[in-house]
Amino acid sequence: MLRFRICRFFLLLWLLSTTHTAFSAPKVPEIITDNGLIYCTNASGFSFNPQTADAGTSMNVVTEQIYNKLFEPHNNSAKVEPSLAQSYSISADGKTIMINLRRGVQFHHTAWFTPTRNLNADDVVFSLNRVLGHNTSLPEFAADSNENVNRQYQIFHELAKKARFPYFESVKLNQKIKQVESIDPYTVKIELFAPDASVLSHLASQYAVILSQEYALQLNADDNLSQLDELPVGTGAYQVKDYFRSQYIRLQRHSHYWGKKPSIPHIVIDLSTDKTGRLAKFFNNECQIASFPEPSQLGLLKNNGERFQMTMMDGMNLSYLAFNFLRPAMQDKDTRHAIAQAINRERIIKHIYYDTATIANRIIPPVSWASSNSRRGFLYQYNPQQAKSVLQDKNLKLEMWVVDQEQVYNPSPIKMAEMIKSDLEKVGVNVKVRSVSRNFLMRNLNNKTEDYDLILSGWLTSHLDPDSFLRPILSCNTVNEITNLSNWCSPKFDSLLDFALIHHNIDMRASDYYSAQQEILTELPIFPIANIKRLLISNAQVRGIDVSPFGNINFEKLSIRGKK
Repeated sequence: MLRFRICRFFLLLWLLSTTHTAFSAPKVPEIITDNGLIYCTNASGFSFNPQTADAGTSMNVVTEQIYNKLFEPHNNSAKVEPSLAQSYSISADGKTIMINLRRGVQFHHTAWFTPTRNLNADDVVFSLNRVLGHNTSLPEFAADSNENVNRQYQIFHELAKKARFPYFESVKLNQKIKQVESIDPYTVKIELFAPDASVLSHLASQYAVILSQEYALQLNADDNLSQLDELPVGTGAYQVKDYFRSQYIRLQRHSHYWGKKPSIPHIVIDLSTDKTGRLAKFFNNECQIASFPEPSQLGLLKNNGERFQMTMMDGMNLSYLAFNFLRPAMQDKDTRHAIAQAINRERIIKHIYYDTATIANRIIPPVSWASSNSRRGFLYQYNPQQAKSVLQDKNLKLEMWVVDQEQVYNPSPIKMAEMIKSDLEKVGVNVKVRSVSRNFLMRNLNNKTEDYDLILSGWLTSHLDPDSFLRPILSCNTVNEITNLSNWCSPKFDSLLDFALIHHNIDMRASDYYSAQQEILTELPIFPIANIKRLLISNAQVRGIDVSPFGNINFEKLSIRGKK
């Protein structure tokens, strides 16, 4: 079977190479192939501004190179370390954060924007106020004499200012941060409504980038504020040189970068192919790094250890099956427990993830400091006989929705749904699988017409603090939103989450989150399936690859052996 797969794969490689001229994207400049690096990834969820990206999706690697944040996670721990911040302090009552900014940080000079000053407190206040829903840093639209034209511009202008920020909405950041203000050009004061140990982690997430207020003001004056999210200007190690939609992004080294000068001057992000196509390009040396490879094809690397390398890291993610508490059949706890016992997760790990994932025995992934791996084990092991004794006489006919879109936490959602359907049919449950689009799901949630009994979903975050892992998908504040697909609400669970935020002691917080997890595993609004390892493959000539639990790599640390 493996020999057949290998032969089929290399036949595909040959077909791709013979049709290159007819279907290829614009040729990558020789300056890249001679003195740069090509990174192949997917275009799913792509956004030039992570502030506006969907919560719980895998952010593309591009924005990590373009922008900086106030803080960065420290060695995958609960701590953060300053980045654009030089230092910070927290008041004795835990409600005020003072941030001293790094000086001499320059924004990108581009063909469409030339900054006149370095980063300062105005940029931080603008960036944070924007995601909090405060537009105090931008002037209002100015009327003119042409009423009809003016009205059209005004509508466009207001819509641009009302851009959504899904991640910050999912963690209710505007209910955590009361006010952001500048004390002087390099000091920012953040006032909280109440002590909250998660705020610094949110500011270290990949969504919390700092934008140029000066750039926003220029766009605002031209009534073109939407370009703030489409033509990126940041302070990162690389800046955008060219962008060919759904094909590639060309980055060039930021010549005035405040940090260590990157070794590689030019990088192309290839967005043009699916998993098999990326692997084909990788073996053909058309890209030196490939992310999200097809797990079933990873065996092809084993005989090429000298040429290729695979980097793997436990991920901060979870795939799960959610029970819709709005449906009468799903309100019965015994039914939910029996369904969980009927699902063979080992088979899913083997045939969906090809052993690039582990069975999820908790809600918080093991890589997090709050996972409590030493605690009591998982409550619902595979036991189809026990499940059948509970379910076979119930004559259940359930509808399971699945969003037909590959995600990091579920590379084959339809296939997984069919496997779960097969498991449940063996214990007497009739399941209808319905493939839906994300837009269809969101429309039904907005209209409160979601009539699924079960739905396959998942979650991932960009830092290890469990508040942003548990609160969006299970808190009362997110019921009937796309993050809380179970529509479960438990005041006891919410109070445990809130209590975990009032102190900074890691052991005490971990204990609170252990109790919160036990509440979930007892009530079972969601059934955890798998924790997926973040991995990518690279040419052995590439040095400095360090994959984070969030799937990111830092381009400024990369080098290519034999190239300067």
